[in-house]
Amino acid sequence: MSTDLGCYGHPIVKSPHIDRFAKESLLFEDVHCQVALCTASRTSIVMGVRPTTSGIVKIDDPMLETLPNTVSLSRHFRDNGYYAVRVGKYTDPRSGPLDEAFDTTYEEWGVESNELVFKGLEEAISQDRPFFLAVGYKQAHDPWTPSAESRALYEPSRISVEHRTSRFQYKGEVTELSERQMQEMVCDYYGEISDVDRLVGSFLDELKGRGLFEKTIILVGVFDHGFSLGYHERWGKTNVWDIETEVPLMVRVPGNPNNGKRSSGIVELVDVYPTLVDLCDLPLPPQELEGTSFVPLLDHPDRAWKKAAFTHGAYNLPLTGVKTKAYNLVHDGEKAPMLFDRVTDPLNLIDISSEHPDLVSDLLELKQAGWRAALPE
Repeated sequence: MSTDLGCYGHPIVKSPHIDRFAKESLLFEDVHCQVALCTASRTSIVMGVRPTTSGIVKIDDPMLETLPNTVSLSRHFRDNGYYAVRVGKYTDPRSGPLDEAFDTTYEEWGVESNELVFKGLEEAISQDRPFFLAVGYKQAHDPWTPSAESRALYEPSRISVEHRTSRFQYKGEVTELSERQMQEMVCDYYGEISDVDRLVGSFLDELKGRGLFEKTIILVGVFDHGFSLGYHERWGKTNVWDIETEVPLMVRVPGNPNNGKRSSGIVELVDVYPTLVDLCDLPLPPQELEGTSFVPLLDHPDRAWKKAAFTHGAYNLPLTGVKTKAYNLVHDGEKAPMLFDRVTDPLNLIDISSEHPDLVSDLLELKQAGWRAALPE
């Protein structure tokens, strides 16, 4: 799911429950996954390492086999006294088993209702000790089949098809879409977002009703990637355009005076692991965490932060997106680098590399230096 939410300024999508939570938490405006593909993205989150270290950029790359000396995020919490419950997608099952990361797993592919979510919450709180609860909703993943209630919120005629491709490929089959079909498909996607929004709202209300809202650190966000939705000649993912890598993230720490504010500092999903370790005052795991705790942004949302985020192509590790606040450098090491203005051209449609050779050179140097060179001072 991309940042197609009301709280991120989307003019059409209806997301009142997540928008409400945005006013109760700190919203991060510029968040990127490491790879726009399920397994690769989730590996960076739950193992705390980047694809340049793990080499994982495919759906079925075996996570534990590739990273045998790492401790997953939930296992680390479990090792430090937390009761860990999974309800829905946390890692992609095609990447193999986890390291006994949960005390209980209710479902692993993604849930479409809160029935199991509430069971998981009930079990977690019944242990009378701190808990780590991972909830993964399935909606917004293709194929898009929203409820009638949510689909009715969107009128296809309001959807622009400018710059979108009519060629739709899904599981090897290619379909040529009419303009109306393209509009309908985008509306189906938006309907799925509204379905997720309703589930998130119901779950947050359950936490409030149980008196847990003020006692629990809550992250609401997307832990896979976005979708191209017809731009760049594609409807899916795997590339490093902003629309595929940029995702929403809101974090609520009870008592944080900055709840309700926003931060424009660049955040990467690989940062989630060290941030939660930091917030919960846990020791570091045995592996080096290659993300950066963004607790300083929770304390001071407007402070100077990372120079850039580093994203990589699925099935194509050399393909790199170096994203500063203003620009996205796209380079695979072979073809000429491309440069896009992220502010005036958020869809990354116009290559301006020939107009800014010095900037391209600087960003290529940053790419070569790697993510450590972009860390906040």
